[in-house]
Amino acid sequence: MRRIFSFSLFISLLITLGCSREMSQRPPASDDAGELLTTEVVASEEATAKEMIICDQKNARIVMVDVANGNKITWEWKPTASYAMIRSGAQGWFSNLSEAKPVYSGKYILATASGGGVAIINVSTKKAIWYDYAGGNTHSAELLPNGNVVTASTTGGYLLIFTVDSYINDDSKQGGKVMFEDVHNVVWDRTNKLLWAAGKDKLKAFSYNNSCGSPTLTLKKTYTMPQGNAHDLFPVHGSTTDLWLSNSNHVYRVNVNTGVFTLIKNSAGANISKVKSISSGPAGYTTIIDAANGKGGETWRTDVITDLNGATVFKNTSFGMYKARWKLVNSFSYPAGDSFHECTHP
Repeated sequence: MRRIFSFSLFISLLITLGCSREMSQRPPASDDAGELLTTEVVASEEATAKEMIICDQKNARIVMVDVANGNKITWEWKPTASYAMIRSGAQGWFSNLSEAKPVYSGKYILATASGGGVAIINVSTKKAIWYDYAGGNTHSAELLPNGNVVTASTTGGYLLIFTVDSYINDDSKQGGKVMFEDVHNVVWDRTNKLLWAAGKDKLKAFSYNNSCGSPTLTLKKTYTMPQGNAHDLFPVHGSTTDLWLSNSNHVYRVNVNTGVFTLIKNSAGANISKVKSISSGPAGYTTIIDAANGKGGETWRTDVITDLNGATVFKNTSFGMYKARWKLVNSFSYPAGDSFHECTHP
C-alpha cells in the first residue's frame, strides 16, 4: 500500500509541474498591447454558495441572499427608507442601483446607481454614512487607500474622485474629472498601487497621489482588449494578478502584470455573453454571473444568477437583478482587517 500511495503522489506531482510550466509559457505583454489572448474552457462547476449581494433594480433595493439556506433574504437596503438617512431631494440619485460591493472587511457596502448616486452604507445600521452625486449614469465605484472614493460614469465618460467626509453629505470636495470614454468600472490594485478601469476596448491603469485635499489620477498603462464594449471588471478571488473582465459577448481573465487576456468559454466551448457582473470565491463557491436574459423586455437585467455554464444558482422572477457579488473579503484591493477611515476625520 505504501508503494502505491507514493507512486500516486509522484504522478500527481508530474501533472502539477506540467500545469505550472504551461502557465509560465504564456507570452508577456507590453503597455498598449492588443489582443494578447489565450483561451480556457470552464469545467462543470458545482453551485454551492453562501451569501450574495444583489442590486435588485426592479424593487429599488440592495439585498443579501443566502443561497445555501433556502434563498433567504438576510438583509435589505432601500434609499427611500428612513434608516438610510438620505435626504428626500437626493433619493432619486439612487434609482436603478448599478453596483453594490462589500468593503471594509464586509462591514460596509459601497453602492452606485444609474441615477448618479454613490454611497457608503453601514451594514449593521443600514445608514448611508456618506453619499454624494457623481452623475453621468454611474456604473461603479471604488475605495482608494486613504478613504476617498472614485466613481466611473458611462454617460460623458469620466472618473471622479470624492474626498469622503462622513460629516458632509452631497457636498464633498471633488478632484477633477478624468475623461475615459464609456468607462464602466473601477478596481483598486493593492499590490501594484494602481487603479484599473475599462471602457470601450481599453483597459487602463492609473496611479493615485493619495492626497486628501487635491486627489488626482495619472495614467500609467493601457492595454487594448481583443474586443470592445467593456462592462464588468472585478478581482478573481484569491489572485493578486488577475481580474475578470466582461464585454457584450465574452468573458476574459486578464493578468494585469502581463496584459494577457484569457478568453473564458463554457464547458461546451461557447462564448459567455451579456454578462453584467462576474464574481468568484474560494472552494465551495461557484463563479457566478449576472447575464441579461431579456425577460419582460428588460434587456439590461435578469431574474436569474447562474454559473459560467448556465446552471441556476439563484432565481426569483420578482427580481430584476443588475450585478451580483459574493459577500467575501476582496484581498486584491483591500488589506486584511481594513476598517472605515477617511482623510478628513482619521
